[in-house]
Amino acid sequence: MNTVDRIKEMLETLKIFSETSNGVTRLPFTKEAELAVSYLKQKMEEAGLEVFVDASGAVHGIRRGISPRKIIIGSHYDSVKNGGAYDGIAGVVCAIEIARILKYETLFYTLEIIGFNDEEGVRFGTGFFSSKAFLGEWDIEKLKSQYDDKNISIYDAMKNWGLVPEQLINIVWQISKIRCFMEIHVEQGPVLEKEGVDLGIVNGIVGMRRYSIKIFGRADHAGTTPMNMRRDAMVAAAKVIEHIEMAAQKYLGSVATVGSCIVSPDTVNTVPERVEFSLDIRSINDDDLYAMEQDILIYLECVAQERNLTYEIQTKLEVEPAQMDKRLRAYLRDSILRLGYSSVSLNSGAGHDALPISRKVPTAMLFVPSKNGRSHCPEEYSKPENLAKAVQVVINTLKKINNEEDINNELS
Repeated sequence: MNTVDRIKEMLETLKIFSETSNGVTRLPFTKEAELAVSYLKQKMEEAGLEVFVDASGAVHGIRRGISPRKIIIGSHYDSVKNGGAYDGIAGVVCAIEIARILKYETLFYTLEIIGFNDEEGVRFGTGFFSSKAFLGEWDIEKLKSQYDDKNISIYDAMKNWGLVPEQLINIVWQISKIRCFMEIHVEQGPVLEKEGVDLGIVNGIVGMRRYSIKIFGRADHAGTTPMNMRRDAMVAAAKVIEHIEMAAQKYLGSVATVGSCIVSPDTVNTVPERVEFSLDIRSINDDDLYAMEQDILIYLECVAQERNLTYEIQTKLEVEPAQMDKRLRAYLRDSILRLGYSSVSLNSGAGHDALPISRKVPTAMLFVPSKNGRSHCPEEYSKPENLAKAVQVVINTLKKINNEEDINNELS
């Protein structure tokens, strides 16, 4: 069995671990996630790695090198609801295959493969759970204050899954002991396929803001309450949501999405008393991200005052835009050229574990084309042949890093 076949086999098996038959639904701290972790552990062990699951639910495989300083490769194993079989998990599978190929080679740096937990943030509205844990950005109060739609907190979900939240402090990275982080990921967009290239080298990743917004009005009878006497939360939400679209269009390359909306009391003959909706805004430019955020929040305040309503905003996620490491990008580009593959450089409009990690650790990302640019849907697909090319590129890059000049400093 070759690399392409092994990648196909692992991805075909992993997509079975889903709550739904229509696409992949694998949320954090669930039975489906547990099955995926068990399978990943098995494959990591077969690749000759020392395997363990940490306090965040991330699964690790370690291959000791001459130096304890690490090169980390990984991506996430969770999914969105009714998503695809490639987002995140393809990068974990590729990382395992890299370790398998290098099983009997002498490495200077220790190689660590990680399957991150809850990058998507679908269940609790947060995201980057494991990667932020590695950076020491969670505390017990935060874990107890973030809930899913069944009113289960992250803290309780972790405990129900057999984890000890208080132990998160023990998995915070010692940054000086990490040489770099690399992530293989499907593009989730149309650029690479349109350009007809094998791979994409990521220049930067957009910054993100994610909020839960609640607008409060008053429930009244739909037939007996005159229009000019209503405090309709739904009409206000509709005006704000329309403005969100217009605000995003003011800033080139910026996007804004309202992907979830809950109306209460949710009956046909009652004026809505409360509307809760999500807001996700993204931009590669930090100034544009801030300006868009302020534009939307100021408009929300104006609508609330005009209509005698109140509102609450809960910040779920704040991550600044990030640039990938220039040296690692050059290494990837050189490896691609030497292997005879084609590539372009591009920014990522999606968030990845590489985004928060890049603030502390030299980081690089390699994209694989997505068929028709589709992602976060059952139609998501990337060719295993292109994933295998990404594997070979990263292997060559690893060898280059393991032979670089600053190894002399490690030995002194």
